[in-house]
Amino acid sequence: MLSFPPFEYNSSGDDFAPAVSQNGRQMYFTEQDGSDYHISQTDMKNGRWQSPDELSSSVNGSPIVGTQSLTPDGQFMVFAATKHKNITGYGRTDLFSARKVNGKWTDVQNLGSTINSEAWDSQPSLTSDGSTLYFASDRSGGSGGMDIYMSKRNKDGTWAKATPVSQLNTSGDEASPSIAADNSTLYFASNRAGTVGGFDIYTTRLKNGSFTKPENIGEPINSTADEFYYIALPNSTTAYFASERSGGKGGYDIYKAMPNPEMPNPVVTMRGIVHDAVSNKELGASVIITDLKTRQKVAELHSDDETGEYFVTLTAGRSYSVTATRPDYVFYSERIDVPLEERGREVEKDIDLTPLSGEAATRLLVFFDTDKSLLKDESLADLDRAADLLSSNAAIKVRIEGHTDDVGDDGYNIKLSQSRAEAVKDYLVKQGIDAKRIATQGFGESRPKLKGTSDEIRAQNRRVEMKVIK
Repeated sequence: MLSFPPFEYNSSGDDFAPAVSQNGRQMYFTEQDGSDYHISQTDMKNGRWQSPDELSSSVNGSPIVGTQSLTPDGQFMVFAATKHKNITGYGRTDLFSARKVNGKWTDVQNLGSTINSEAWDSQPSLTSDGSTLYFASDRSGGSGGMDIYMSKRNKDGTWAKATPVSQLNTSGDEASPSIAADNSTLYFASNRAGTVGGFDIYTTRLKNGSFTKPENIGEPINSTADEFYYIALPNSTTAYFASERSGGKGGYDIYKAMPNPEMPNPVVTMRGIVHDAVSNKELGASVIITDLKTRQKVAELHSDDETGEYFVTLTAGRSYSVTATRPDYVFYSERIDVPLEERGREVEKDIDLTPLSGEAATRLLVFFDTDKSLLKDESLADLDRAADLLSSNAAIKVRIEGHTDDVGDDGYNIKLSQSRAEAVKDYLVKQGIDAKRIATQGFGESRPKLKGTSDEIRAQNRRVEMKVIK
């Protein structure tokens, strides 16, 4: 049976636009203070939300700020503001971004004219990979009053020109889009014909690049009052939404829906902590997730500068490379296979970064066919990172070391591992790295990383490493 317990920190004013990060461990929401609106944040500890804190003036930089959306790691946010202080705007309300650096929200920027218009642009929702932005706008040229728009993020970090999501918009109003962690299930509010009240919650699914016909989520979530801002927690039966229904503390209140009657697809969430491999200190680092089959970046995030924590959402049934980089450190890469049966689970993977100094080493994610030394296409992403590292640190020299498992003749394995190390060197030289800076050595099976004969252990022992020698 559905239940709707109210959010513990609803106030006598409006409380709405819940947004979660870190797999539901943090919640951001918009609350009213007199005639002003601002963003507050709370953490989940021991099964309870803690007392909220208002974000700093870097974000709450105008009397009306709110309707925020965050990436899963909680390090990047898009929010709406009316005439944000010291930042030129385009319309009545614009969309802005902010980044979390050393525990503080900073680098507040207007998303620009490809997103914002002379009208009202608000209520953003980011996909879990941060590549697509949905939002609501009442700009001219739409289907009705408020319409849902979307934009794709370009490779240089800018946003493409926003376009209306025509399958969802009607002559009425569509608002508060919310894309679930599966990047497929979308919730939104509309006052189109057939609603229970004024604005109702609707659901739709993205299939083959197009959204399915929206369906009213029905009662009792929808009531004779207005409902907005429906969000689903990843891999959870819990959802949150805002409603103006009677019985609340005042205006719009936030409610929890248990269980969520329209569940998104389960996803794999991966979390971990980035450490200094020598001091064990937690580090802020760039973390890039790449689909090894398509060679496309799935996510680009940043571990927390204070705690070293990172969070990312993955699609099951694929293989990924996980790469962490930080200035003055050797990058770290590892292959992560996520079987279909992993859906709905949380994977933990800590990362150790080695300071860039003598004897610093990292495993290169390079792939070869059995008994071959021809680099496969999946290898190129990591080799490009190695080339970037060497280009940025012209004083260092490295040795590429090849290793095999214990299957086969010793002499043959030495020759094969040497050939593979040479293939890596040849690629780096083609990228402009001086050949004199790169030594190679094949060790065959003589230096196993792990002892044992299982398929898993042998896979770990088959490797190519890059070691700093000067």
